[in-house]
Amino acid sequence: MSLRPARARWFELLTARETLTMSVEALARTGSVELETHSETHARVSLPDLQERMADYNRLARRYHPFWPRCEVRPARVPGMPYRMLDRALARLERWAEAAEPLVQHLEALQAEQSELLLVEDMLGVETEATLDYSLLSSAGPALAVRLFVLPVGYRLTSLPASLLYCKCNSPNHDFLLALGLPADIEAFRIEVAAQKGRVLVLPEWVQGPRDVARGQVRLRQARIAEEIDALERQIEALAEPYHLAESLAEISRLEWFMTNVTELPVSENFAWVTGWTSDMDGQAIQRAIDDAGVSAIVRYPPAPRDVRPPMVLQNPWWAQPFELFAGMIGTPAGDEADPSLLVAVLVPLLFGYMFGDVGHGFVLLLIGLLLQRRWPLLRILVANGCSSMLFGVVFGSVFGREDILPALWVHPLEQPLPVMLVPLIGGVVILLLGMLLNAIEAWWRGGFREWLQVEAAVLCMYLSLLAALFRPGSLVITALCLLWYLAGSVRGLQSGRLARLGVALGTLVENIMQLLINTISFVRVGAFALAHGGLSLAFVIMAGATQNVVAGFLIMLLGNVIVILLEGLVVTIQTTRLVLFEFFIRFLRGSGRMFRPLLAPRETVDLKE
Repeated sequence: MSLRPARARWFELLTARETLTMSVEALARTGSVELETHSETHARVSLPDLQERMADYNRLARRYHPFWPRCEVRPARVPGMPYRMLDRALARLERWAEAAEPLVQHLEALQAEQSELLLVEDMLGVETEATLDYSLLSSAGPALAVRLFVLPVGYRLTSLPASLLYCKCNSPNHDFLLALGLPADIEAFRIEVAAQKGRVLVLPEWVQGPRDVARGQVRLRQARIAEEIDALERQIEALAEPYHLAESLAEISRLEWFMTNVTELPVSENFAWVTGWTSDMDGQAIQRAIDDAGVSAIVRYPPAPRDVRPPMVLQNPWWAQPFELFAGMIGTPAGDEADPSLLVAVLVPLLFGYMFGDVGHGFVLLLIGLLLQRRWPLLRILVANGCSSMLFGVVFGSVFGREDILPALWVHPLEQPLPVMLVPLIGGVVILLLGMLLNAIEAWWRGGFREWLQVEAAVLCMYLSLLAALFRPGSLVITALCLLWYLAGSVRGLQSGRLARLGVALGTLVENIMQLLINTISFVRVGAFALAHGGLSLAFVIMAGATQNVVAGFLIMLLGNVIVILLEGLVVTIQTTRLVLFEFFIRFLRGSGRMFRPLLAPRETVDLKE
C-alpha cells in the first residue's frame, strides 16, 4: 500500500518449444503478466502457419457447428508444438466429419421436410366452406401440377392465369394458396411469388382424403420424422467420443486464444523465450503457476531493457481499488506521480455523503452495491457512498426525506443553511492544500524539490495568507513577502531577459491565485446540493402530508424517494466527480504513465455451442 505506483517487474521465461503454449497459459492464469517481446540475440519467429491451419477449422465449423455436442470440457494439457497440436485436433475433426456427413445430410433432409409439413398442417388447420378430397390432387398429372404457395405478408392477388384453379385460405400465421393448373402457368406464378420472398411447396402424394384425414396423416408423418431426427441426433452424438471431438474442439479453442495473444516469440530449434512485465513482485505467483501446470521452465527477473517503457502497477488495498477509476479518467500515474486512489477512496464518499445525506437513501444505495458488486465490481463505490450517506443522514437527522423520525446529530440543513455551506468551504481548502502537498512530494521524487520551494511553495503560502486576511487583514504583509519570494524564485538563475520573465511570472501568479480562489469557492456547491437534496425531499413530504388518503400519501412518498434517489444520486455523482477531477487532480496528477494490461487467461471451460 503506497501513494506511489510501482514499476512492473521485467521477467524472462525459458521453456521447451513443446511446452510453449502451456507456459503462456500458466502465466496468463496468474493475472499478473503482460507480454512484450524483446530479444537482441534470438530471431523472432511468427506463427502464420497456425493461422493457415485455422482456416481449415473455420471451414469445418461453418458446416458442422450446429451438430457439435453441447457440453463443457477443460482444455487438454498435453505438451506439444502448437502446430502439431492443431494438426492432431484437425485430423480428428476431419475423421469425425467424414463419418458424420451421411447422418448430417439425412438429418438436414428430415428437418427440411419437417419445416414444410408444419406449413402444410397449418394450411389444413384452416376451416373453409369448400370440401376438398386431397386424393384427387395427389393423382393429378402429368398434364396438371399442384402446388401449395405460402404467400408473403401483404401479398395481393391481382391477375392469375385463367387455367389456374385455386383455393385461398388464411391462418393466423400465414396466407396460403393451393393451386392446380398447367405446369407452365404454375411455374410462372412460382417465379412471381418467389420474387416477393414467398415459398412454394409440393403437396406430398401420401396426403389423401378430406381435410381432417389429411391433417391426421401429416401429424403422423411429423411424429415419425421426430423419432428419426432423435435417433440421428443420438447417432451423431455417439460419434463424438470415439473421435475425441470435445477434447479436440477444446484444444483448438486454447490454441485460438494463444494465437490471439501471442503473435511472435523468439525461439530456437528446441527452446522458446517468453518475456514481458509482471505485477508479481516476489515471483511466487508465477513460480506456483508454472509448477501447477507441470511445465519445466526457468524464470528470471533481470533489469528491464533500456529501450522499453515499463507499465505502472497501482498497489492499493481491495477497498480502494474501485476508486482507481477516477485517476484513470486522467491517465495512469507515472513513477514520479502520486496515485490518489487511497485518498479518493476517502474523499469521494465524504463529498457524496454530505450532498446526499439521508439514512434511507444511503441504505438503498448500499443495498444495490452489495447485491450487484460481484457482477460489476465498480459498484463497490456505491457501498462506500451508501454508508457515507447513512452517516451524514444521522448527522442531518434525515430518513427518506423525513426529519421527524431521527433527531439531528448536528443540524437540519434547511433550518441552518449557513453552517452547512461553510463546512464544505473549509473542506475545499483542505483538499486543495492536500493536492498542493502531493505536488511537493512529486517534486521531491523527481529531484526538483528545490525548484518547488522557489516558486510553488511561495504560491502555497500566498494562498494561505489571502485566506487568513479574511479574518486578520494584517496577513496581507505575508502576502507581499510571498510575492517577493515568488518573483525572486521565478527569475533566479536567468542572466538575460529578466524583465520579460518577470512579466510572465506575474501573469502566471495571478492566474494560479485566481484559479485557487475560484476552486475554493466551487466547494460551496457541496453545501448547496445538500440543501437541494433536503429541499426536494421536503417537497415530497409536504405533498404526501397534504393528502388525506393514506394510500395516496404512501405512493407520493414512494415515487418521491425514487425520483430523489435517481435524479439527485446522478447529479451528486457528477458533481463529486467534477470536484475530484478539476479541483483536486489538476494540482498534481498528469497521468503520463503506461497502464499495466495483464494477459487475459483462457476460460477454464469451453461451451462448444457458443
